Amino acid sequence: MKTKGLVLCVAIVLLIALADICPASDNVELTSAVEQALATTLDRDISLQDSSVEPVAFLSHSRSKRRNPFCYANAEMLFLDVNADSGGRITLSFDDTDTAGTEISFNSGTGVEDLTLSPRLTLGRQFSEKWGVAARYFHLEDTDTLVPPRLTPGTTPLTTFGTYTEFDTAEMYSLDLEAVRSFNPGKTKIAATFGARHAALDVDTLLHAFGTITTGNFANLVLANGCAFDGTGITSELSLRRQIGDSPVSLFVSGRGSKMWGHTDSFGRSAGAVANSPDPPLVGAATVTRNNAESDLIVLEAQAGVQLELALRQFPATAIFRIAGEYQNWDINGPPTGGAGFGGTLGDLTTSSFASAGLGDTELIGGSVAAGFTW
Repeated sequence: MKTKGLVLCVAIVLLIALADICPASDNVELTSAVEQALATTLDRDISLQDSSVEPVAFLSHSRSKRRNPFCYANAEMLFLDVNADSGGRITLSFDDTDTAGTEISFNSGTGVEDLTLSPRLTLGRQFSEKWGVAARYFHLEDTDTLVPPRLTPGTTPLTTFGTYTEFDTAEMYSLDLEAVRSFNPGKTKIAATFGARHAALDVDTLLHAFGTITTGNFANLVLANGCAFDGTGITSELSLRRQIGDSPVSLFVSGRGSKMWGHTDSFGRSAGAVANSPDPPLVGAATVTRNNAESDLIVLEAQAGVQLELALRQFPATAIFRIAGEYQNWDINGPPTGGAGFGGTLGDLTTSSFASAGLGDTELIGGSVAAGFTW
């Protein structure tokens, strides 16, 4: 590189010397030649420098600054511990008067307690440094099976020949459409959103008791309860993201609150039969419901984690990766609902059961992994 520079300097000096000797018209041509030589050399040096430091897959963070307007999209996978409460309870007991103590007793039917995965999708458009719009969709569906259901505290089950199974289901989703107001003080990015949300929540429980309970006594009972909400309202979020030094890594935290107004359906149901030949069977069925009742749903959410941004070399886009902790609480408020029971004594077996209904809530705790692009 030094030898090339020396040769260039010598050539320039000779050209200037010749320029003093040549006529004026020739001077213009020589000057143009000098300028062209300098420009060519500088362009070649800059090209060599760029090619020697540019990464293979990504541009440096300083060159990945987005221009407005731009679009963004990301997909999240949430790993959640679900506690979805139906708002009701199911109790069931079998007592044989020929033996001391209660054969078996359950106090369950409160909903889903399980670990599950759920997706969340976000799509947005930033029109300027200050304003944009975004849409989000979240969906969770889970089923939990308990064999046997939760026993009544303090109960020591005696020998029975029945089969007892509880099936719990929970399903929920939300769809948001909101305006985004952004603030960019230095390395801190602040975004405030406000818009509309439509949401639904459904939690159901069913307990099935089947088989020979004690010698000569056969039972087939179904007890169930559940609640469901569907409505539309408002949602708002405040998020803060801070870049760590000059790196492509940022820390972020966000909080969201939503309130929807709509209607709920809730029910408590019991049906079944207990038989002991040759006596007539004990049969019964009852259902209590409250449908289309005016209710509201309040949802609180919080998230905190780390985000990485890297500009793609071959495409005019930036890749985004993030990992975060997640908390959500969904709480239904509305009028109460009663319940339905089944019971009686047949021979030496006494059956007592009740399925109460109500309006529950759901708590989600876990983490999320997300990947997306801006372009």
